[in-house]
Amino acid sequence: MPRPRRSEHTRESLIEHGIELLSEHGYHGTGLKLILDTVKVPKGSFYNYFDSKEQFAAEIIEAYTATLMAQFERYLETSNDDPLTMIRKVYETMIKQFEAQGCHKGCLIGNMAAEIGGSSERCRTVMQETLEIWKRRIVELLELGQKKKQIRSDLGASELADVFWNTWEGGILRMKIDGNAASLRRSLDILLDYFLREPAG
Repeated sequence: MPRPRRSEHTRESLIEHGIELLSEHGYHGTGLKLILDTVKVPKGSFYNYFDSKEQFAAEIIEAYTATLMAQFERYLETSNDDPLTMIRKVYETMIKQFEAQGCHKGCLIGNMAAEIGGSSERCRTVMQETLEIWKRRIVELLELGQKKKQIRSDLGASELADVFWNTWEGGILRMKIDGNAASLRRSLDILLDYFLREPAG
């Protein structure tokens, strides 16, 4: 019996809804039935598009990253702000999105890393690649800020980016515990106004 023809639209819909479902319920809390019912794909058709749930999750991580980075790039291409202001506006936008979702979804990458980062080599590899994509772009901004004497230069831009990422992801976890973004927003302010900024004088 010939294999059913795959629809690219259906594949994209599975990934799009998968991002929402995994953000809401996590990897283990999102069963294939829920995914297929949401997209209204017949039972058993999932494997026409993905060889496993693990591959599905890996492609979701890639799609989620591509969307975020595209938004980031669109802003950078049209902005005349200084590097620290650019970073602040991008991350403040994310905080507002978290608040609109009730502060319980957080960052899909962070959520997935906590849930399956130690058990899925395939997804862990994709998450490492995702982090490198983000880091390369943020390092460029930090280096620009260092050249402009706006961002501290006693530490390398790569080191600053790592501290920024680690603090941000920890702040998201705290947000999910508190049910509000007050602590996350305060952490962002500390990073941008004190930790990253070149001391006056």
